[in-house]
Amino acid sequence: MSEIDVRALEANFEGWQKERAPALARDKAFERFCIEQILKDADLSDEEIESGILGGSDDGGVDAFYFFVNRTLIQDETELPDPALTAQLVLIQAKYEKSFTEGAVEKLHSFTRDLLNYARPPEKFTYLNALVREAIARFREKYNAILGSQHTLTVSFHYSTKSDDSPNPKIGKRVENLRAFVVDQISAASVEFDFWGCKRLLAIARTPPKQQLTIDISKCFTTDDGAVVALVKLKSFAVFLADEGGNLRRRLLESNVRDYQGKSNPVNADIRQTLNNGDTEEFWWLNNGITILATAASLAGNKLTVTKPEIVNGLQTSQEIFAFFKEHPDKKDSRNVLIRVIVPPEEQSRNRITKATNFQTVVNPVSLHATDSIHFDIEERFKLYDLFYDRRKGEYRNLRKPISRIISIKDLARSVMAIALQRPDDARARPQTLLNDDATYRQIFENDYNRDLFVACILLMRQIETGLESRGDLTKEEKRDIKYYVAMWLASSLTKSAIPKPPEIAGLAKVCLSPIATGEMESAVKEVVGEFRRLGGDDKVAKGNELRPALQKKLIGLFPNEK
Repeated sequence: MSEIDVRALEANFEGWQKERAPALARDKAFERFCIEQILKDADLSDEEIESGILGGSDDGGVDAFYFFVNRTLIQDETELPDPALTAQLVLIQAKYEKSFTEGAVEKLHSFTRDLLNYARPPEKFTYLNALVREAIARFREKYNAILGSQHTLTVSFHYSTKSDDSPNPKIGKRVENLRAFVVDQISAASVEFDFWGCKRLLAIARTPPKQQLTIDISKCFTTDDGAVVALVKLKSFAVFLADEGGNLRRRLLESNVRDYQGKSNPVNADIRQTLNNGDTEEFWWLNNGITILATAASLAGNKLTVTKPEIVNGLQTSQEIFAFFKEHPDKKDSRNVLIRVIVPPEEQSRNRITKATNFQTVVNPVSLHATDSIHFDIEERFKLYDLFYDRRKGEYRNLRKPISRIISIKDLARSVMAIALQRPDDARARPQTLLNDDATYRQIFENDYNRDLFVACILLMRQIETGLESRGDLTKEEKRDIKYYVAMWLASSLTKSAIPKPPEIAGLAKVCLSPIATGEMESAVKEVVGEFRRLGGDDKVAKGNELRPALQKKLIGLFPNEK
Protein backbone atom coordinates (compact mmCIF):
# COMPACT_ATOMS: atom_id res chain seq x y z
CA MET A 1 0.00 0.00 0.00
CA SER A 2 1.23 3.50 -0.85
CA GLU A 3 0.88 5.39 2.41
CA ILE A 4 1.75 8.62 0.57
CA ASP A 5 -1.25 8.24 -1.75
CA VAL A 6 -3.56 7.50 1.17
CA ARG A 7 -2.29 10.56 3.03
CA ALA A 8 -2.75 12.69 -0.09
CA LEU A 9 -6.38 11.54 -0.39
CA GLU A 10 -6.99 12.19 3.32
CA ALA A 11 -5.50 15.69 2.98
CA ASN A 12 -7.68 16.44 -0.05
CA PHE A 13 -10.76 15.12 1.73
CA GLU A 14 -10.01 17.07 4.90
CA GLY A 15 -9.73 20.27 2.85
CA TRP A 16 -13.03 19.47 1.16
CA GLN A 17 -14.74 18.78 4.49
CA LYS A 18 -13.45 21.97 6.05
CA GLU A 19 -14.90 24.02 3.20
CA ARG A 20 -18.02 22.06 2.25
CA ALA A 21 -19.27 20.04 5.22
CA PRO A 22 -17.57 21.06 8.49
CA ALA A 23 -20.56 20.01 10.63
CA LEU A 24 -20.76 16.43 9.32
CA ALA A 25 -19.15 13.51 11.14
CA ARG A 26 -16.08 12.24 9.30
CA ASP A 27 -17.63 9.04 7.98
CA LYS A 28 -20.72 10.89 6.73
CA ALA A 29 -18.58 13.62 5.18
CA PHE A 30 -16.47 11.00 3.39
CA GLU A 31 -19.65 9.40 2.11
CA ARG A 32 -20.79 12.75 0.66
CA PHE A 33 -17.29 13.44 -0.72
CA CYS A 34 -17.26 10.10 -2.55
CA ILE A 35 -20.74 10.59 -3.97
CA GLU A 36 -19.73 14.00 -5.35
CA GLN A 37 -16.67 12.51 -7.05
CA ILE A 38 -18.51 9.48 -8.46
CA LEU A 39 -21.30 11.67 -9.87
CA LYS A 40 -19.06 14.52 -11.01
CA ASP A 41 -19.98 14.10 -14.67
CA ALA A 42 -23.71 14.07 -13.83
CA ASP A 43 -23.37 17.71 -12.70
CA LEU A 44 -25.97 17.49 -9.95
CA SER A 45 -26.79 20.28 -7.53
CA ASP A 46 -26.26 19.80 -3.79
CA GLU A 47 -30.01 19.44 -3.39
CA GLU A 48 -30.14 16.74 -6.07
CA ILE A 49 -27.23 14.86 -4.49
CA GLU A 50 -28.92 15.04 -1.09
CA SER A 51 -32.15 13.63 -2.53
CA GLY A 52 -30.47 10.30 -3.22
CA ILE A 53 -28.53 9.82 0.02
CA LEU A 54 -29.96 6.93 2.06
CA GLY A 55 -27.03 6.21 4.36
CA GLY A 56 -28.06 5.51 7.98
CA SER A 57 -29.68 2.78 9.99
CA ASP A 58 -31.55 0.11 8.00
CA ASP A 59 -30.30 1.43 4.64
CA GLY A 60 -29.74 -2.07 3.28
CA GLY A 61 -26.05 -1.41 2.64
CA VAL A 62 -26.72 1.33 0.07
CA ASP A 63 -25.54 4.83 0.90
CA ALA A 64 -26.96 6.51 -2.20
CA PHE A 65 -29.52 5.63 -4.88
CA TYR A 66 -30.07 7.56 -8.14
CA PHE A 67 -32.07 6.85 -11.28
CA PHE A 68 -31.38 8.71 -14.52
CA VAL A 69 -33.29 8.71 -17.80
CA ASN A 70 -31.52 10.37 -20.73
CA ARG A 71 -28.96 11.48 -18.09
CA THR A 72 -31.72 13.42 -16.28
CA LEU A 73 -32.10 12.68 -12.56
CA ILE A 74 -35.57 11.29 -11.92
CA GLN A 75 -37.26 12.45 -8.71
CA ASP A 76 -40.86 12.27 -7.49
CA GLU A 77 -42.09 15.19 -9.57
CA THR A 78 -39.81 14.72 -12.58
CA GLU A 79 -41.59 14.15 -15.86
CA LEU A 80 -39.98 11.30 -17.76
CA PRO A 81 -38.16 12.41 -20.93
CA ASP A 82 -39.83 11.45 -24.18
CA PRO A 83 -38.44 9.46 -25.81
CA ALA A 84 -36.60 7.56 -23.07
CA LEU A 85 -33.44 6.42 -24.83
CA THR A 86 -31.16 5.57 -21.92
CA ALA A 87 -31.79 4.62 -18.31
CA GLN A 88 -29.19 4.27 -15.59
CA LEU A 89 -29.60 3.06 -12.02
CA VAL A 90 -26.73 4.09 -9.75
CA LEU A 91 -26.13 2.47 -6.34
CA ILE A 92 -23.26 3.72 -4.18
CA GLN A 93 -21.57 2.36 -1.08
CA ALA A 94 -18.84 4.50 0.56
CA LYS A 95 -16.78 3.54 3.60
CA TYR A 96 -14.09 5.52 5.43
CA GLU A 97 -11.91 2.42 5.55
CA LYS A 98 -8.57 1.33 4.09
CA SER A 99 -9.78 -1.85 2.40
CA PHE A 100 -12.56 -3.38 0.33
CA THR A 101 -14.60 -6.13 2.00
CA GLU A 102 -16.78 -9.01 0.85
CA GLY A 103 -19.53 -7.94 3.25
CA ALA A 104 -20.17 -4.64 1.47
CA VAL A 105 -20.62 -6.39 -1.88
CA GLU A 106 -22.88 -9.00 -0.31
CA LYS A 107 -25.06 -6.23 1.14
CA LEU A 108 -25.38 -4.68 -2.33
CA HIS A 109 -26.38 -8.11 -3.66
CA SER A 110 -29.00 -8.56 -0.92
CA PHE A 111 -30.41 -5.08 -1.57
CA THR A 112 -30.59 -5.74 -5.33
CA ARG A 113 -32.53 -8.96 -4.71
CA ASP A 114 -35.15 -6.92 -2.85
CA LEU A 115 -35.12 -4.14 -5.42
CA LEU A 116 -35.82 -6.46 -8.35
CA ASN A 117 -38.23 -8.75 -6.52
CA TYR A 118 -41.40 -7.25 -7.96
CA ALA A 119 -43.49 -9.96 -6.28
CA ARG A 120 -42.99 -8.11 -2.98
CA PRO A 121 -44.20 -4.51 -2.69
CA PRO A 122 -41.71 -2.08 -1.07
CA GLU A 123 -43.84 -1.65 2.07
CA LYS A 124 -43.17 -5.32 2.91
CA PHE A 125 -39.46 -4.61 3.35
CA THR A 126 -39.96 -3.55 6.95
CA TYR A 127 -36.27 -4.13 7.73
CA LEU A 128 -35.44 -1.19 5.42
CA ASN A 129 -36.05 2.40 6.45
CA ALA A 130 -38.81 4.48 4.83
CA LEU A 131 -36.41 6.45 2.61
CA VAL A 132 -35.08 3.24 1.08
CA ARG A 133 -38.57 1.84 0.55
CA GLU A 134 -39.59 5.08 -1.17
CA ALA A 135 -36.53 4.93 -3.45
CA ILE A 136 -37.40 1.36 -4.46
CA ALA A 137 -41.03 2.31 -5.13
CA ARG A 138 -40.03 5.37 -7.18
CA PHE A 139 -37.60 3.36 -9.31
CA ARG A 140 -40.16 0.66 -10.01
CA GLU A 141 -42.86 3.18 -10.90
CA LYS A 142 -40.65 5.31 -13.16
CA TYR A 143 -38.90 2.41 -14.85
CA ASN A 144 -42.18 0.61 -15.49
CA ALA A 145 -43.36 3.73 -17.34
CA ILE A 146 -40.57 3.44 -19.94
CA LEU A 147 -40.42 -0.36 -20.27
CA GLY A 148 -42.40 -0.25 -23.50
CA SER A 149 -39.98 2.16 -25.21
CA GLN A 150 -36.78 1.17 -26.96
CA HIS A 151 -34.05 2.05 -24.50
CA THR A 152 -30.86 0.81 -22.90
CA LEU A 153 -30.58 0.14 -19.15
CA THR A 154 -27.32 0.30 -17.24
CA VAL A 155 -27.11 -0.77 -13.61
CA SER A 156 -24.02 0.83 -12.05
CA PHE A 157 -22.63 -0.22 -8.67
CA HIS A 158 -19.94 1.94 -7.06
CA TYR A 159 -17.97 0.92 -3.99
CA SER A 160 -15.48 3.44 -2.57
CA THR A 161 -12.94 3.30 0.24
CA LYS A 162 -9.48 4.73 0.98
CA SER A 163 -7.89 1.44 -0.14
CA ASP A 164 -4.77 1.57 -2.27
CA ASP A 165 -4.92 -2.18 -2.94
CA SER A 166 -6.95 -4.05 -5.54
CA PRO A 167 -9.92 -6.07 -4.24
CA ASN A 168 -9.02 -9.69 -3.49
CA PRO A 169 -10.30 -12.54 -5.72
CA LYS A 170 -13.08 -13.46 -3.27
CA ILE A 171 -14.56 -9.98 -3.62
CA GLY A 172 -14.25 -10.27 -7.39
CA LYS A 173 -16.21 -13.52 -7.30
CA ARG A 174 -19.01 -11.89 -5.30
CA VAL A 175 -19.14 -9.08 -7.87
CA GLU A 176 -19.53 -11.64 -10.66
CA ASN A 177 -22.37 -13.30 -8.74
CA LEU A 178 -24.08 -9.92 -8.39
CA ARG A 179 -23.59 -9.13 -12.06
CA ALA A 180 -25.02 -12.53 -13.09
CA PHE A 181 -28.04 -12.05 -10.83
CA VAL A 182 -28.95 -8.67 -12.35
CA VAL A 183 -28.62 -9.99 -15.92
CA ASP A 184 -30.74 -13.00 -14.96
CA GLN A 185 -33.48 -10.65 -13.75
CA ILE A 186 -33.17 -8.07 -16.56
CA SER A 187 -31.56 -9.79 -19.51
CA ALA A 188 -31.04 -6.61 -21.55
CA ALA A 189 -29.32 -4.74 -18.73
CA SER A 190 -25.68 -3.75 -18.87
CA VAL A 191 -24.09 -4.11 -15.43
CA GLU A 192 -21.09 -2.12 -14.21
CA PHE A 193 -19.26 -2.49 -10.90
CA ASP A 194 -16.64 0.15 -10.17
CA PHE A 195 -14.21 0.11 -7.26
CA TRP A 196 -13.16 3.59 -6.20
CA GLY A 197 -9.94 3.32 -4.28
CA CYS A 198 -7.45 5.90 -3.11
CA LYS A 199 -5.80 6.70 -6.46
CA ARG A 200 -9.03 6.96 -8.43
CA LEU A 201 -10.77 9.15 -5.85
CA LEU A 202 -7.74 11.40 -5.58
CA ALA A 203 -7.45 11.79 -9.37
CA ILE A 204 -11.08 12.77 -9.87
CA ALA A 205 -11.06 15.07 -6.81
CA ARG A 206 -8.08 16.92 -8.27
CA THR A 207 -9.72 17.31 -11.69
CA PRO A 208 -11.54 20.63 -12.03
CA PRO A 209 -14.64 20.90 -14.23
CA LYS A 210 -13.66 21.51 -17.84
CA GLN A 211 -14.33 25.15 -18.67
CA GLN A 212 -12.83 25.51 -22.15
CA LEU A 213 -14.06 23.70 -25.25
CA THR A 214 -12.88 23.93 -28.85
CA ILE A 215 -14.98 23.69 -31.98
CA ASP A 216 -13.93 23.46 -35.63
CA ILE A 217 -15.53 26.15 -37.80
CA SER A 218 -16.09 26.55 -41.55
CA LYS A 219 -16.64 30.31 -41.89
CA CYS A 220 -16.94 33.11 -39.35
CA PHE A 221 -16.80 36.80 -38.58
CA THR A 222 -16.06 38.51 -35.27
CA THR A 223 -17.24 41.74 -33.70
CA ASP A 224 -15.47 44.36 -31.62
CA ASP A 225 -17.19 43.16 -28.44
CA GLY A 226 -15.72 39.65 -28.72
CA ALA A 227 -18.73 37.91 -30.25
CA VAL A 228 -18.35 35.34 -33.01
CA VAL A 229 -20.88 34.30 -35.65
CA ALA A 230 -19.85 31.11 -37.45
CA LEU A 231 -20.92 28.27 -39.67
CA VAL A 232 -19.97 24.92 -38.16
CA LYS A 233 -20.16 21.50 -39.80
CA LEU A 234 -22.98 19.48 -38.27
CA LYS A 235 -20.65 16.67 -37.28
CA SER A 236 -18.16 19.11 -35.71
CA PHE A 237 -20.98 20.53 -33.62
CA ALA A 238 -21.97 17.01 -32.52
CA VAL A 239 -18.35 16.42 -31.43
CA PHE A 240 -18.44 19.71 -29.49
CA LEU A 241 -21.55 18.49 -27.64
CA ALA A 242 -20.01 15.14 -26.63
CA ASP A 243 -17.95 14.49 -23.51
CA GLU A 244 -14.97 12.15 -23.22
CA GLY A 245 -17.30 9.18 -22.84
CA GLY A 246 -19.33 10.07 -25.93
CA ASN A 247 -22.32 11.29 -23.91
CA LEU A 248 -24.08 14.62 -24.23
CA ARG A 249 -22.48 17.36 -22.12
CA ARG A 250 -25.53 18.26 -20.03
CA ARG A 251 -23.65 21.15 -18.44
CA LEU A 252 -23.66 22.93 -21.81
CA LEU A 253 -27.45 22.81 -21.83
CA GLU A 254 -28.07 23.36 -18.12
CA SER A 255 -28.84 27.06 -18.38
CA ASN A 256 -31.19 26.57 -21.31
CA VAL A 257 -34.69 27.35 -20.14
CA ARG A 258 -36.40 24.80 -22.34
CA ASP A 259 -36.57 21.10 -21.68
CA TYR A 260 -36.08 18.77 -24.63
CA GLN A 261 -39.56 18.30 -26.04
CA GLY A 262 -39.07 14.77 -27.42
CA LYS A 263 -39.38 13.13 -30.79
CA SER A 264 -43.13 13.71 -30.95
CA ASN A 265 -42.67 17.49 -30.86
CA PRO A 266 -43.43 18.85 -34.39
CA VAL A 267 -40.39 21.17 -34.38
CA ASN A 268 -38.07 18.30 -33.49
CA ALA A 269 -39.69 16.07 -36.09
CA ASP A 270 -38.95 18.73 -38.72
CA ILE A 271 -35.34 19.06 -37.55
CA ARG A 272 -34.91 15.30 -37.69
CA GLN A 273 -36.42 15.13 -41.17
CA THR A 274 -34.05 17.87 -42.35
CA LEU A 275 -31.09 15.93 -40.92
CA ASN A 276 -32.23 12.75 -42.65
CA ASN A 277 -32.72 14.45 -46.01
CA GLY A 278 -28.99 14.53 -46.70
CA ASP A 279 -27.11 17.26 -48.55
CA THR A 280 -29.94 18.49 -50.77
CA GLU A 281 -30.18 21.82 -48.90
CA GLU A 282 -27.94 23.59 -46.42
CA PHE A 283 -29.07 22.92 -42.84
CA TRP A 284 -28.54 26.48 -41.69
CA TRP A 285 -30.92 27.81 -44.36
CA LEU A 286 -33.75 25.96 -42.62
CA ASN A 287 -32.80 26.40 -38.96
CA ASN A 288 -32.49 29.42 -36.65
CA GLY A 289 -29.23 28.09 -35.25
CA ILE A 290 -27.62 28.02 -31.83
CA THR A 291 -26.93 30.83 -29.35
CA ILE A 292 -24.05 30.25 -26.94
CA LEU A 293 -23.10 32.52 -24.06
CA ALA A 294 -19.47 32.47 -22.91
CA THR A 295 -17.06 34.41 -20.74
CA ALA A 296 -14.48 34.47 -23.55
CA ALA A 297 -14.08 33.34 -27.16
CA SER A 298 -10.86 33.22 -29.20
CA LEU A 299 -10.00 32.16 -32.76
CA ALA A 300 -6.87 30.38 -33.95
CA GLY A 301 -7.07 29.25 -37.56
CA ASN A 302 -10.27 27.28 -38.00
CA LYS A 303 -10.61 26.52 -34.29
CA LEU A 304 -12.81 28.51 -31.93
CA THR A 305 -12.08 28.16 -28.20
CA VAL A 306 -14.99 29.02 -25.91
CA THR A 307 -14.69 29.52 -22.15
CA LYS A 308 -17.61 28.45 -19.97
CA PRO A 309 -20.00 27.87 -22.88
CA GLU A 310 -23.74 27.71 -22.17
CA ILE A 311 -26.28 27.00 -24.90
CA VAL A 312 -29.18 29.35 -24.12
CA ASN A 313 -31.12 28.84 -27.35
CA GLY A 314 -31.14 25.87 -29.71
CA LEU A 315 -31.51 23.00 -27.27
CA GLN A 316 -33.92 21.13 -29.55
CA THR A 317 -31.55 21.53 -32.51
CA SER A 318 -28.54 20.52 -30.38
CA GLN A 319 -30.25 17.39 -29.06
CA GLU A 320 -31.35 16.31 -32.53
CA ILE A 321 -27.90 16.89 -34.09
CA PHE A 322 -26.21 14.98 -31.28
CA ALA A 323 -28.69 12.08 -31.51
CA PHE A 324 -28.37 11.94 -35.32
CA PHE A 325 -24.59 11.48 -35.28
CA LYS A 326 -24.75 9.19 -32.25
CA GLU A 327 -26.95 6.94 -34.36
CA HIS A 328 -24.87 7.47 -37.55
CA PRO A 329 -21.27 7.90 -36.28
CA ASP A 330 -19.67 7.22 -39.69
CA LYS A 331 -21.94 9.46 -41.74
CA LYS A 332 -20.26 12.12 -43.86
CA ASP A 333 -22.11 15.41 -44.02
CA SER A 334 -20.99 18.69 -45.54
CA ARG A 335 -23.83 20.82 -44.14
CA ASN A 336 -23.43 23.52 -41.52
CA VAL A 337 -25.32 24.90 -38.53
CA LEU A 338 -25.23 28.59 -37.65
CA ILE A 339 -23.89 29.44 -34.18
CA ARG A 340 -23.64 32.74 -32.34
CA VAL A 341 -21.15 32.97 -29.49
CA ILE A 342 -21.85 36.05 -27.37
CA VAL A 343 -19.63 37.32 -24.56
CA PRO A 344 -21.96 39.55 -22.47
CA PRO A 345 -20.32 42.26 -20.38
CA GLU A 346 -22.50 41.61 -17.32
CA GLU A 347 -24.84 39.03 -15.78
CA GLN A 348 -28.00 41.05 -16.44
CA SER A 349 -27.16 41.06 -20.15
CA ARG A 350 -26.81 37.28 -20.11
CA ASN A 351 -30.31 36.90 -18.75
CA ARG A 352 -31.87 39.40 -21.14
CA ILE A 353 -30.35 37.41 -24.01
CA THR A 354 -31.69 34.17 -22.53
CA LYS A 355 -35.19 35.60 -22.28
CA ALA A 356 -35.15 37.27 -25.68
CA THR A 357 -34.09 34.09 -27.48
CA ASN A 358 -36.61 31.84 -25.76
CA PHE A 359 -40.01 33.23 -26.60
CA GLN A 360 -40.62 31.34 -29.84
CA THR A 361 -42.22 28.24 -28.30
CA VAL A 362 -43.91 27.23 -25.07
CA VAL A 363 -41.45 27.46 -22.17
CA ASN A 364 -41.73 26.16 -18.61
CA PRO A 365 -42.65 29.40 -16.75
CA VAL A 366 -40.43 28.83 -13.71
CA SER A 367 -37.39 28.43 -15.97
CA LEU A 368 -37.81 31.89 -17.44
CA HIS A 369 -38.70 33.33 -14.03
CA ALA A 370 -35.26 32.27 -12.82
CA THR A 371 -33.89 35.24 -14.77
CA ASP A 372 -36.24 37.75 -13.07
CA SER A 373 -34.57 40.64 -11.27
CA ILE A 374 -35.91 39.46 -7.90
CA HIS A 375 -33.52 36.51 -8.00
CA PHE A 376 -30.55 38.84 -8.45
CA ASP A 377 -31.83 40.84 -5.47
CA ILE A 378 -32.10 37.67 -3.38
CA GLU A 379 -28.61 36.56 -4.36
CA GLU A 380 -27.12 39.89 -3.33
CA ARG A 381 -29.08 40.00 -0.06
CA PHE A 382 -28.08 36.44 0.81
CA LYS A 383 -24.39 37.31 0.50
CA LEU A 384 -24.82 39.82 3.34
CA TYR A 385 -25.74 36.87 5.54
CA ASP A 386 -23.00 34.55 4.22
CA LEU A 387 -25.56 32.60 2.17
CA PHE A 388 -25.12 31.62 -1.47
CA TYR A 389 -28.16 31.54 -3.76
CA ASP A 390 -27.71 28.82 -6.38
CA ARG A 391 -29.36 30.88 -9.11
CA ARG A 392 -26.95 29.39 -11.62
CA LYS A 393 -26.77 25.72 -10.78
CA GLY A 394 -23.42 24.48 -9.46
CA GLU A 395 -21.68 27.87 -9.40
CA TYR A 396 -21.08 27.95 -5.65
CA ARG A 397 -20.40 24.21 -5.39
CA ASN A 398 -17.55 24.68 -7.86
CA LEU A 399 -16.28 27.46 -5.60
CA ARG A 400 -16.42 24.93 -2.73
CA LYS A 401 -18.80 26.96 -0.60
CA PRO A 402 -20.33 25.06 2.37
CA ILE A 403 -23.23 22.78 1.48
CA SER A 404 -25.27 24.22 4.34
CA ARG A 405 -24.84 27.78 3.01
CA ILE A 406 -25.90 27.08 -0.60
CA ILE A 407 -29.60 27.65 -1.25
CA SER A 408 -31.35 26.40 -4.39
CA ILE A 409 -34.37 28.13 -5.89
CA LYS A 410 -36.50 25.10 -5.04
CA ASP A 411 -35.22 24.97 -1.45
CA LEU A 412 -36.00 28.67 -0.97
CA ALA A 413 -39.45 28.25 -2.52
CA ARG A 414 -40.30 25.41 -0.11
CA SER A 415 -39.28 27.52 2.88
CA VAL A 416 -41.37 30.49 1.75
CA MET A 417 -44.27 28.18 0.93
CA ALA A 418 -44.22 26.74 4.45
CA ILE A 419 -43.63 29.97 6.38
CA ALA A 420 -45.01 32.95 4.42
CA LEU A 421 -47.85 31.12 2.65
CA GLN A 422 -48.50 28.66 5.52
CA ARG A 423 -48.65 25.71 3.11
CA PRO A 424 -46.25 23.19 4.69
CA ASP A 425 -48.16 20.27 3.16
CA ASP A 426 -47.47 21.61 -0.34
CA ALA A 427 -43.84 22.32 0.56
CA ARG A 428 -43.46 18.68 1.60
CA ALA A 429 -45.48 17.04 -1.17
CA ARG A 430 -45.48 19.00 -4.42
CA PRO A 431 -43.07 21.97 -4.53
CA GLN A 432 -42.01 21.63 -8.17
CA THR A 433 -45.54 21.20 -9.45
CA LEU A 434 -46.62 24.36 -7.68
CA LEU A 435 -43.55 26.28 -8.81
CA ASN A 436 -44.51 25.47 -12.37
CA ASP A 437 -47.84 27.20 -11.75
CA ASP A 438 -47.41 30.88 -12.56
CA ALA A 439 -49.89 32.12 -9.96
CA THR A 440 -48.23 30.18 -7.14
CA TYR A 441 -44.79 31.27 -8.30
CA ARG A 442 -45.90 34.90 -8.06
CA GLN A 443 -47.14 34.32 -4.51
CA ILE A 444 -43.80 32.81 -3.47
CA PHE A 445 -41.58 35.35 -5.21
CA GLU A 446 -43.79 38.38 -4.65
CA ASN A 447 -41.86 41.41 -5.86
CA ASP A 448 -43.20 43.61 -3.03
CA TYR A 449 -41.64 41.41 -0.36
CA ASN A 450 -38.79 42.87 1.64
CA ARG A 451 -35.87 40.69 0.54
CA ASP A 452 -35.15 39.94 4.20
CA LEU A 453 -38.28 37.78 4.16
CA PHE A 454 -36.39 35.26 2.02
CA VAL A 455 -33.40 35.45 4.35
CA ALA A 456 -35.62 34.87 7.39
CA CYS A 457 -37.33 31.85 5.85
CA ILE A 458 -34.01 30.18 5.02
CA LEU A 459 -32.29 30.99 8.33
CA LEU A 460 -35.30 29.73 10.27
CA MET A 461 -35.48 26.56 8.20
CA ARG A 462 -31.75 25.87 8.63
CA GLN A 463 -32.03 26.21 12.41
CA ILE A 464 -34.96 23.82 12.44
CA GLU A 465 -33.10 21.27 10.32
CA THR A 466 -30.07 21.48 12.60
CA GLY A 467 -32.21 21.18 15.70
CA LEU A 468 -34.13 18.18 14.38
CA GLU A 469 -30.95 16.46 13.21
CA SER A 470 -29.57 16.36 16.76
CA ARG A 471 -32.67 14.71 18.20
CA GLY A 472 -32.58 11.01 18.98
CA ASP A 473 -36.31 10.69 19.71
CA LEU A 474 -37.33 11.14 16.05
CA THR A 475 -36.64 8.93 13.05
CA LYS A 476 -35.00 10.30 9.93
CA GLU A 477 -38.33 10.01 8.15
CA GLU A 478 -40.19 11.93 10.87
CA LYS A 479 -37.63 14.74 10.75
CA ARG A 480 -38.15 15.05 7.00
CA ASP A 481 -41.94 14.94 7.27
CA ILE A 482 -42.45 17.49 10.07
CA LYS A 483 -39.81 20.15 9.38
CA TYR A 484 -42.02 22.41 7.23
CA TYR A 485 -44.81 22.22 9.81
CA VAL A 486 -42.37 23.11 12.58
CA ALA A 487 -41.27 26.09 10.46
CA MET A 488 -44.86 27.31 10.12
CA TRP A 489 -45.47 26.92 13.87
CA LEU A 490 -42.20 28.53 14.91
CA ALA A 491 -42.71 31.57 12.64
CA SER A 492 -46.08 32.14 14.28
CA SER A 493 -44.63 31.64 17.75
CA LEU A 494 -41.77 34.10 17.17
CA THR A 495 -44.02 36.78 15.67
CA LYS A 496 -46.86 36.13 18.16
CA SER A 497 -49.23 35.90 15.21
CA ALA A 498 -51.27 32.98 13.92
CA ILE A 499 -50.93 34.33 10.40
CA PRO A 500 -47.70 36.37 10.28
CA LYS A 501 -47.64 39.22 7.77
CA PRO A 502 -44.70 39.54 5.34
CA PRO A 503 -43.07 42.46 7.23
CA GLU A 504 -43.26 40.45 10.46
CA ILE A 505 -41.53 37.51 8.80
CA ALA A 506 -38.89 39.78 7.26
CA GLY A 507 -38.21 41.10 10.76
CA LEU A 508 -37.15 37.60 11.83
CA ALA A 509 -34.00 37.77 9.66
CA LYS A 510 -32.01 39.49 12.40
CA VAL A 511 -33.63 37.31 15.11
CA CYS A 512 -32.61 34.10 13.33
CA LEU A 513 -28.96 35.12 13.20
CA SER A 514 -28.85 33.98 16.83
CA PRO A 515 -29.93 30.53 18.01
CA ILE A 516 -33.66 30.22 18.60
CA ALA A 517 -34.39 29.74 22.30
CA THR A 518 -34.44 26.06 23.22
CA GLY A 519 -37.87 26.39 24.79
CA GLU A 520 -39.36 27.93 21.63
CA MET A 521 -37.92 25.20 19.43
CA GLU A 522 -38.91 22.41 21.82
CA SER A 523 -42.47 23.69 22.10
CA ALA A 524 -42.87 23.89 18.30
CA VAL A 525 -41.56 20.37 17.77
CA LYS A 526 -43.72 18.98 20.59
CA GLU A 527 -46.91 20.51 19.18
CA VAL A 528 -46.23 19.36 15.62
CA VAL A 529 -45.09 15.85 16.55
CA GLY A 530 -48.11 15.38 18.78
CA GLU A 531 -50.61 16.19 16.00
CA PHE A 532 -48.54 14.37 13.39
CA ARG A 533 -48.50 11.13 15.34
CA ARG A 534 -52.14 11.47 16.40
CA LEU A 535 -53.13 11.52 12.71
CA GLY A 536 -50.99 8.50 11.81
CA GLY A 537 -47.41 9.75 11.77
CA ASP A 538 -46.34 8.86 8.23
CA ASP A 539 -45.55 10.61 4.95
CA LYS A 540 -49.20 10.39 3.87
CA VAL A 541 -50.09 12.58 6.85
CA ALA A 542 -47.30 15.03 6.00
CA LYS A 543 -48.51 15.25 2.39
CA GLY A 544 -52.21 15.17 3.27
CA ASN A 545 -54.80 17.83 4.09
CA GLU A 546 -55.48 17.23 7.82
CA LEU A 547 -52.30 18.19 9.68
CA ARG A 548 -52.05 21.80 8.49
CA PRO A 549 -55.60 22.89 9.50
CA ALA A 550 -55.27 21.09 12.83
CA LEU A 551 -52.11 23.08 13.63
CA GLN A 552 -53.55 26.34 12.31
CA LYS A 553 -56.57 25.93 14.59
CA LYS A 554 -54.23 25.56 17.57
CA LEU A 555 -52.26 28.65 16.51
CA ILE A 556 -55.43 30.73 16.30
CA GLY A 557 -56.27 29.55 19.81
CA LEU A 558 -52.87 30.74 21.02
CA PHE A 559 -53.05 34.06 19.18
CA PRO A 560 -56.81 34.85 19.16
CA ASN A 561 -56.50 38.39 17.83
CA GLU A 562 -56.12 36.95 14.32
CA LYS A 563 -59.23 36.78 12.18
